[in-house]
Amino acid sequence: MKKLNYRYIARVVLEAETPLFVGSGESSLLKDALVQRDNHGFPMIQGTSLAGVLRHPFLDGFNETLKDEKKSEEQKNWESFFGYQGNKKEGAGSQLKVSSAYLVLQNGKIAEALNIDKEQKAFVNTFENLPVRQHVRITDKGVAKEHGLFDNEVVYKGTRFLFELELKGDKDDSKKWEKLISELQNQKFRIGQGTRNGYGRLSVNSIKAKEFNLDNKEDFDAYLDFDPSLNAENKSLISLDKKEINLDYIYYKLELNPDDFFIFSAGYGDDEVDNIPITEQIITYDNKDSIEKLKEKGQTLIPATSIKGALSHRTAFHYNKKKEYFAEKYADKKFLEYIEANNNAVYELFGAEEGHENRDGQRGRVIINDIFLSSAIVSNDKIFNHVAIDRFTGGAMDGALFSEKVSYFDDKNKTFNLNIYVEQADYKEDVIEAFEGALKDICKGLLPLGGMTTKGHGMFTGKLTKNEEEVYSYE
Repeated sequence: MKKLNYRYIARVVLEAETPLFVGSGESSLLKDALVQRDNHGFPMIQGTSLAGVLRHPFLDGFNETLKDEKKSEEQKNWESFFGYQGNKKEGAGSQLKVSSAYLVLQNGKIAEALNIDKEQKAFVNTFENLPVRQHVRITDKGVAKEHGLFDNEVVYKGTRFLFELELKGDKDDSKKWEKLISELQNQKFRIGQGTRNGYGRLSVNSIKAKEFNLDNKEDFDAYLDFDPSLNAENKSLISLDKKEINLDYIYYKLELNPDDFFIFSAGYGDDEVDNIPITEQIITYDNKDSIEKLKEKGQTLIPATSIKGALSHRTAFHYNKKKEYFAEKYADKKFLEYIEANNNAVYELFGAEEGHENRDGQRGRVIINDIFLSSAIVSNDKIFNHVAIDRFTGGAMDGALFSEKVSYFDDKNKTFNLNIYVEQADYKEDVIEAFEGALKDICKGLLPLGGMTTKGHGMFTGKLTKNEEEVYSYE
């Protein structure tokens, strides 16, 4: 039995690069799914969620139901590190302790006390009514699927959370500790629900860590003096360099420019029109690690779900075209075997829900982040008026007058980047070809994105690169 004479401690500040949805499992009269909150009403991330996400990459692929004598040394080492539940006398507690992550409010501090001060209370209203995302599942016929409408809260992009890691171990655990810290900086590190729908990307804003050798008197005294409060300074902690890691991904980047107008609809209007582009506020922090006011009125949002849905359908199109699965060859019921998750390319890349009639449940391998465009790039003040004409009288039909605002770039030379990460796997060549065909269609202006595409909106052109190498350019 090894001697646990070392303690490894790290305090980590995470920043939400995309909106975040760690669900509480609760709903309200107005919302189908609410985020997890602490006793003050601020969003939080439970330690169990963090521990599960950190554990997964190290034990993924191992059979944890095996008896101890049949497990490899690597599996035993990581199971000892994270703990595991075995049969009868087998099993071990975790060496790693993970705290919950709490919202950073002012001067890098969290609302830790039972009663918060006036300055912290001022932020309660900011986080009381969080943005709500509407979702609808679209069929191959371009209409909403039955029971496919739902919504959920999200935490603002830019929000920061503070949590602590502590490891009981020995000198040999230092390499595992380093791997654990590096995992926090991996592009794979995402948390909560909807990580394949644009949510949950967390980057490391800062890491302060210390290795305590309890056989050393100076370290032993420093460990005894260590203040467990997450708001404490603890000068023994040393700042570590940040380094983002992108491993095990095929990285696609689309550099896009809108041909004209586009709209990703909010689903409601304002005092001028019946339909407006969706915008969402983001959180920023000043140089004292304090929350500034919510950024502007809101930035124009391009939801990853909108892009993902279009890509999924177009990938199925290219795959079926290559395999010569044409609709006119089959009856309607037979052709259903080649669309949505029944399509091999869609299943391999975008996954299938648990309980699918023909497929095992599988998480999608395509990751797209929500895109936010500032008012310096995009304007949302162009109004289109519409009216349906009665063909008999030549006049307007009752109730058929409506208007909408659309988005456009003030500078036609400006572009935005759409970054797509595809997990490495043993894909068949025709699957990747179908997916890349869909990406090229976006860059060619053949696959419109957003709403009102039948009216000419949502056309984009641009350049596609794969792992930093150019694949296609519209120019």
